[in-house]
Amino acid sequence: MSAGTKTTWRWAGLTLLAVACGGGPRAQVDTAVTQRDLPAALEAYDTFRDVDGADDGLLAEVAALLLELEAMSDDEAHRRAALMELRLAGSAGLPSLHRIAQSEGRTLARAGALEALARRGDSHAQAMLYAWLDDDDPRLVAAAIVAIDAEEETARLVRLLEDPDAEVRRAAALQLAAAPDSAEALTALASRARVDAEHRVREAAVRSLGGFGAAAVEALRERLGDVEAPVRLAVVRALVRADREAALRVVAPLLAAPPSRAGIEAARVIALTEEAAGNRTRAAADARAYLRGALLDEDRTLRSQAAVALVSLGQDAETDRVLIERLDAETEPAVKLGIARALRGRDTGGAEAERVLEELMTGEGMPAVQAAAMLAADGREDALSRLEAALESDESLLRRVAVRAIARDAGRPDDVRAAMRDDDALVRIHAAGGILAAAN
Repeated sequence: MSAGTKTTWRWAGLTLLAVACGGGPRAQVDTAVTQRDLPAALEAYDTFRDVDGADDGLLAEVAALLLELEAMSDDEAHRRAALMELRLAGSAGLPSLHRIAQSEGRTLARAGALEALARRGDSHAQAMLYAWLDDDDPRLVAAAIVAIDAEEETARLVRLLEDPDAEVRRAAALQLAAAPDSAEALTALASRARVDAEHRVREAAVRSLGGFGAAAVEALRERLGDVEAPVRLAVVRALVRADREAALRVVAPLLAAPPSRAGIEAARVIALTEEAAGNRTRAAADARAYLRGALLDEDRTLRSQAAVALVSLGQDAETDRVLIERLDAETEPAVKLGIARALRGRDTGGAEAERVLEELMTGEGMPAVQAAAMLAADGREDALSRLEAALESDESLLRRVAVRAIARDAGRPDDVRAAMRDDDALVRIHAAGGILAAAN
């Protein structure tokens, strides 16, 4: 037998062995994924499914490939969304994050993946990021800041709080939370919370100040008057974290004023922390009363926020009574959804909440899709049908919510495989993220 003939027979034997050991349609999917050919992987999976039926694990490999490719896209929104989905997927997203971190020529994608790994305690990722701290691209510097030891290099982080780039300043402010014993960090964060032109930086500084204890209370108190609502909300949370007793005194006046976003958050935090500590105090009772009153406000966004706040609190007969009354009287679907969520699963009002969710999901828009998502998580086939109908919506935001609810919350990843071909990239990303999360 000639050498060429022997080679031919050898390859034929290897091919037969591959088929016997799981080749065929499955091997075609694996090959396409290895070659990073997404269209081929999607087609191969369809062929596999026609022959062998659905395989959530194999579908997750295709979903991971989609997210990897989108994470290395030139489009920043797509890159950020794909990296977020990989982080949300937990351990199922780690192999993809490692591959992106080791890729060549896509520095911003690598930085995002390395940052995600570093936040999980990956020392190798931290070391790689540290080398980028002096880079000229502020986006890389912002990602690399997570690698700085805040206690060892407090002064460096304080200097970065003065950087011209807002994302760098924000990252430095958040990282300084790890230096709660540093007077230098406290002073710098208090100043940044007061003077920074970007509200996201002020909010980050406030969040970090919450870990500095009683020493940060005065600096936080003065920021209750910030012009931006997200900052004021962060101040309330940070105050409670810094010094609960002092926080109760500082935020109590908010409960004497008309309902506001900061007031509702203050009431939520007061009731939650007091009741978690087993304290049925006047402060907790006043906080609940404030939230119940906010359910009657003419501003629907405040009514909705109050309903969401009540979701986080334990059951209370008076609160349940008011919620049930408002459930019948409320006309705004989004607020009605929030109230139903607060009552759902409770002995009192639970049945009414289920009825309202069923009614809402027959409607249109986001409240209908969200109501269906809640019911679909319990395996309701009618809710799944409503979500599947949302996949045909012209509104991409509705399709994004629906694909994630079907794949992750309802545990039906195979039902959204077609959405990985959606015309909207963010729908494709959310579908892949839901599929991958379901495999975790």
